[in-house]
Amino acid sequence: MSATKSNNMELADKKACTGCGVCAYVCPKQCISFNVDGTYGISYPVIDHSLCVECGRCRLSCPALDPLENGALRPLKAYAAWSTDAEERRTSASGGIGAEIYKYAIKKGWAIVGAAFQEGFEVGLKLSDHIEAIKEFKNSKYVFCSTGSVYKDIDKRLRAGDKIAVIALPCQIAAIKKIFHKHIDNLLLVDLVCHGTMPSHYLKQYIRYMGAKYNKDVKSITFRDPGVGTQNYALSLFDMNDRCFYSSVKLEDPYQFAYHRIVAYRENCYHCLYANCKRLGDMTIGDYHGLGQSVSYLFSTEKVSCILVNTPKGYDYISSMANEKKIVIESRPIEEPINGDSQLRHPSLKTYSRRLFEKKYNGDFVGSIHSVYAKTRFRESFIQVCRLPYSLLKRLMNRL
Repeated sequence: MSATKSNNMELADKKACTGCGVCAYVCPKQCISFNVDGTYGISYPVIDHSLCVECGRCRLSCPALDPLENGALRPLKAYAAWSTDAEERRTSASGGIGAEIYKYAIKKGWAIVGAAFQEGFEVGLKLSDHIEAIKEFKNSKYVFCSTGSVYKDIDKRLRAGDKIAVIALPCQIAAIKKIFHKHIDNLLLVDLVCHGTMPSHYLKQYIRYMGAKYNKDVKSITFRDPGVGTQNYALSLFDMNDRCFYSSVKLEDPYQFAYHRIVAYRENCYHCLYANCKRLGDMTIGDYHGLGQSVSYLFSTEKVSCILVNTPKGYDYISSMANEKKIVIESRPIEEPINGDSQLRHPSLKTYSRRLFEKKYNGDFVGSIHSVYAKTRFRESFIQVCRLPYSLLKRLMNRL
């Protein structure tokens, strides 16, 4: 993996850096900070040359420069799964498995770690002992998630002998495994099937734009609104009275278009080391794409999670949850979810729209996306018109 140099010390370059923050955490001189790149508003680590003693800990701890290739495992089992709690299932992104993993951990006296919104619409990993935190951790957050102080919190709890269940992005799970490999027995690591993350700078610009457009102060946002059905991927905005004043499932919405059409992710997401079927977590969870493509099923496909069990520890945990009727699990062929979800085979691919965004972006996220959307729609309509004669000719030939 390529890197940028500071004197003789290396940091991951923009194609590799996930922003996991491990380099800054392990630095004994605290000489690494994160600065926002002026081109796309993405945070990258920078070394203060005057303080660096070139000890190499940042390089050795970086999951991008020193990948955990030996720790990546092919799944042992695959399940279609869902919570037996109807309300949990309704309000969760898919089948509610993440929430149930957290609830079961709390019941066992463990701490839990998940992604939660913070002040100013930032998202970060947070450690908690309280079941109420699950509401913060639930549902998808289509924006960059920082690690903040969570490494220090995890370290403190592991040194005290506590156990922790972590649900996070694969790159964050890789970082946690790199740092806390000596305490791996006290960690249950669950990685998410991730398509990519967008810089928080873009989300803030979008919220300011929408607030001005509707003359509202935005209090909160949800990317898969349970009120519309989380399976419909509705982005909804709420005012200071917790009233929804805007909701859209359409790609005309600039944030929806930028995320779901793979337009504005961090650069590393297009080169992701973890977008394949070899996983780092004890379990992998996500939406179940491709359900029924390999073997028929006898249950509803709506609100169903995919679970890939990657280690015996993961198998024991999920089996105990099923035995206690917390969740329903149906065994599926391992290749079914892998074939059904491209993120279990390769990273998100750069599209025409992404390359256009790279040329168009000028610091104004919403304005740039509007321009990219208009040109993309024109291009797609033009291609459709060009293909129409061939489509008509093919139909005519099939009738002869």
